[in-house]
Amino acid sequence: MKKAIFVLLSLISLTGCTTVSYNGGEELVNRVSYPEIGEVMTVGVGEHMVEKGSMVEVGVLRVNQMIDGAMYDIPNRTYRQIGHDTENDFYEPTGVVRGAFADPIQALAVAKKDNAEICVITTFGGSACYAGDYTKAKRLSEQEDSFQQTLIYNGRIGDKINIGYREFSSSLARPAFNNEVEYDLSTSDEISYKGASLEVIEAGNTGITYKLIRNFPD
Repeated sequence: MKKAIFVLLSLISLTGCTTVSYNGGEELVNRVSYPEIGEVMTVGVGEHMVEKGSMVEVGVLRVNQMIDGAMYDIPNRTYRQIGHDTENDFYEPTGVVRGAFADPIQALAVAKKDNAEICVITTFGGSACYAGDYTKAKRLSEQEDSFQQTLIYNGRIGDKINIGYREFSSSLARPAFNNEVEYDLSTSDEISYKGASLEVIEAGNTGITYKLIRNFPD
């Protein structure tokens, strides 16, 4: 009898009819080209001297504390956005646990308003909504074409300076790459790497002053 009452209450709590949109996360593309050509800059050891590229970010839902619902449990983890419409943002439901008498899960939805609940959308269009501690945020996409190149100052020993190169890509075909190169300033005060060139004005153990001649090619 108690089980029947529980199931009845659970069915009552499934409200509305929601259609999930699979139009992807709302992406944000940040294009970086730093510094300006001809600009004189001073940076410290470990700081970026030259940057070029684009960073693609996608929406995510971060559940900060597990939601123990009557029909569904939503673990504390990050859920990637899969779509959006005028009223809701939709997220992939991987990791969400459904109860024995609950309908199969299709997606998570959070309305575009303050203090909105997290709703589990079922394959039948029903929804079970719960209050919870969560954050809507952005993170670097693991699937989109994010790519950035960076030169980093690593210090000076004698007449030689050490420059670090960092190449980051979200593409599986082009993983992150690091390299370090030494340049002898007694030979030339102009250094180049992968098409980026700069003139060293002054360099020491704590920092470097330089002028950008050419950034990485597009």
